[in-house]
Amino acid sequence: MLTQADPSADSLSTVLKSSRGILFDMDGVLIDSEPVHELALIALTEKLGRRVDDKAFLFSLKGIPEKGVAGRMREMFPETVLSVDEIIELKIKLFERIFDKVVMIEGAKEFVQRSKQAGYRMGLTTSASRPTQQLVFRTFGLDEYFETSVTGEDITKGKPDPEPYQLTATRLGLDPKECIVIEDSVNGVKSGHAAGCRVIGLTTTFPRQALVEAGAHFVVDSFRDIV
Repeated sequence: MLTQADPSADSLSTVLKSSRGILFDMDGVLIDSEPVHELALIALTEKLGRRVDDKAFLFSLKGIPEKGVAGRMREMFPETVLSVDEIIELKIKLFERIFDKVVMIEGAKEFVQRSKQAGYRMGLTTSASRPTQQLVFRTFGLDEYFETSVTGEDITKGKPDPEPYQLTATRLGLDPKECIVIEDSVNGVKSGHAAGCRVIGLTTTFPRQALVEAGAHFVVDSFRDIV
């Protein structure tokens, strides 16, 4: 199902035809990893002192860069002797141990392949760490499709700030206005919108209305709806 936030604006097909680049988020857009990230975060809290599996708390961390997550953990566990970087490293290791549970979002790789064949310039914009991004690309064979990848280490301000998507567009040599962003999170949609991109919200993580309210120009349930 396709929802167009402003029916009087250009249609999705028109936007696709006039765009030169597609900028993808990773978790919840290319890979179905959110449940695995939650398990890794719960394991992380256990390592830091006590198990925290509150759904609202875990949901509040979606779309936040690794440094932000680590900072939240230090606030929650002020007694920890681990630095932000050490917490990030521990979380990555915990995630990698259960990475075999991660699968690609249905239709994602086929859409990536079609987009490459159609001549779009493609970049990745993720809050995840560089090691996690490389693991994902290596596992699912994505390197050949993306010209650049912006990860949490590349930015000073994470989503919802526009910096991540502005940087990705710059690395592709494109104006953000020439780019489409595909996002699943409220913070990601806000980031892409603020950067000046057209944003497609994918309802794999957040409900349709939340993505519209965050600034998505279009909202779809799956890649089959992007035509």
